[in-house]
Amino acid sequence: MASCREHSVTPTSGLVPEVDNIHTFAMNTGDFTIQLHNRLSDSIITSTYYLTGSTNVSAIGLGTYVDPFFGRTTASAYLQVTPYKSGFAFPSGSIMDSAVLVLPYLSGTTGAKSYGDTTKALHLNVYRTTSKVEVSGTYYSSSVLPTEATPIGSGTIPFTNYKSSSKIATATKDTLTAQLRLKLNNSFAQEIRNADTANFLNTTAFQEYLKGLYITPDLTQAGGLLSYFLIPSVSSGDQKNLAAARLEFYYHTADTVLMSSFPLKTDVCGYFTNYNRNYTGYPAANYLNKNSDSVLIQSEPGFATEVTITGLMNIPPAVINKAEMVFTAVNLASPDNIFTPIDVLTPVLMENGQEMPLYEVVDNNGNTNSSGSLFVNPYAQKRTIAGIEYTQYRINIPRTLQHARIEGKNAVTIRLRGSKNYPGMFRVLAPGIGAGGETNFQFNLIYTKQQQ
Repeated sequence: MASCREHSVTPTSGLVPEVDNIHTFAMNTGDFTIQLHNRLSDSIITSTYYLTGSTNVSAIGLGTYVDPFFGRTTASAYLQVTPYKSGFAFPSGSIMDSAVLVLPYLSGTTGAKSYGDTTKALHLNVYRTTSKVEVSGTYYSSSVLPTEATPIGSGTIPFTNYKSSSKIATATKDTLTAQLRLKLNNSFAQEIRNADTANFLNTTAFQEYLKGLYITPDLTQAGGLLSYFLIPSVSSGDQKNLAAARLEFYYHTADTVLMSSFPLKTDVCGYFTNYNRNYTGYPAANYLNKNSDSVLIQSEPGFATEVTITGLMNIPPAVINKAEMVFTAVNLASPDNIFTPIDVLTPVLMENGQEMPLYEVVDNNGNTNSSGSLFVNPYAQKRTIAGIEYTQYRINIPRTLQHARIEGKNAVTIRLRGSKNYPGMFRVLAPGIGAGGETNFQFNLIYTKQQQ
């Protein structure tokens, strides 16, 4: 029997009947055996990554930070560019001045754009790849490509330089807003200037010559920040495309200063982000692939926690009105409070080692029903406990337990994993059942006996 789908599940709402111990009864954590198991959630596809907000936009991540519990996260990006038009050629006799890598920052997009300490800077190295970033390829957060050993550019870019401030490209007097700009080595710029014109015949020829770029944090420098950068859809062949992710080449003739854009056109250029999690030497390493008394979750890729609830056959034949897992994120002291909790979790049902949607988000025809997520309530909530504000989660799964109980199953496993919307950012560190107090993990169930 399916339980109600309304959004609120508190007893005072009228949607869940009051416990009267005549018809409606309550069970809690102590009435079940509950096991928490921490594991890594699988790698995610980043070659078609969209930052979800009011609109979906393509993006890459760059940066590195160290979480005091989960260790180091590093985001590195691979991408291709192409000349703004086929048959491009530098003017005869022109002299190359500089080459600049430009990445638009996600300043005007709904959702998170940076994570960590925004008083810090990105310290980046840029390399040429030795194999192509295939536009038709599927790349994951764990994917890597070979690169040359020597960088073609390095730079330190403070967050304030690309957050929203306007800059002037002095050579062309263009106003540029919210863009990361990294000057590449003069030797690379000169190599492009001197390249055979056959390399600029079309996109295919150019990408055989410049197979791709690899942008990665310099781990010898202090990090502390990860940011997302926009990959806009580009179709125009403008010589000066000031909106695209791109390479800019500045050059001059005897009487003119010029700039030509080599943009990342998403229909012909590949891109993806590698997100590396390194737990070595940090507390999280002691919890990986183990049972524990902690809820550990990272936005994907990263930690997930599987909750196995055993003792479902102790529930008599009944309508399950509420089945709520409650856990509360630990507050870390400054300066570690920059590592904020996940806004939205992704709870899924585990069956035979496979992830399945919760029954709350499946309609009677077996189709996924996104509105069911509101009933599951996987959203972070603020709650004050003993005068201190915490982030708390209250995951409601009565229909999933109802199905398990009807099928005669005595146990169910729910995997709590982070969102794919913000890879590399956000986390949950919450105490388990044995922690004691109001911040410990709780499981609360209300059922109404079927009338004979």
